[in-house]
Amino acid sequence: MSKRELKKEAILLAGMGVMKSKGYNGTSVKDIVDAAGVPKGSFYNYFASKEQFALDAIDSVAEDARAYAKQALGDENQCAVQRLRAFFSSGIDCAAGNDFKVGCFLGNMCQEMADSSDVIRARLDQILNAKTRLIAQVIEQGQAQGSLSADMPALAAAEFLFNAWEGALMRAKAAKSRQPLDAFVLMLERILS
Repeated sequence: MSKRELKKEAILLAGMGVMKSKGYNGTSVKDIVDAAGVPKGSFYNYFASKEQFALDAIDSVAEDARAYAKQALGDENQCAVQRLRAFFSSGIDCAAGNDFKVGCFLGNMCQEMADSSDVIRARLDQILNAKTRLIAQVIEQGQAQGSLSADMPALAAAEFLFNAWEGALMRAKAAKSRQPLDAFVLMLERILS
């Protein structure tokens, strides 16, 4: 990575920490540069706008999430049911490890910005659809293996699971409790059995 890319990455990571806790609207450019320890003018050397910063933050989080999802869901040494359980279980561990304060950055951005920025909404929709398709592929593999019911449409089941998961994360954040996530797991087990 060049010096410029390293500096941009440092600003991005510092600013993402602020945006994860305060949201898009609660985060100013000043908050981002203060967190990064750089002058305000430096921000505009790397990002055309706060919206562009948010898009880069979304892409960064999505890339990490995509890499993890491919690793967890793509481990064909485990059956499809085990992969789905492990994928969602690790998400619960992450939420609990953050005391249910953070939720899903992509889900939070979607709730906050889908009506305010069409470009952010479209990027989030594309990323969330890709994640849903990964889950659908695992469901299809489970159906082919006979470990999951073949009579449920894989993509619809993946949509349901992923949307229920995002809702459970939101509720866990509101309740500061794992109870909504435990309810999700209870229903997940019924779907997977």
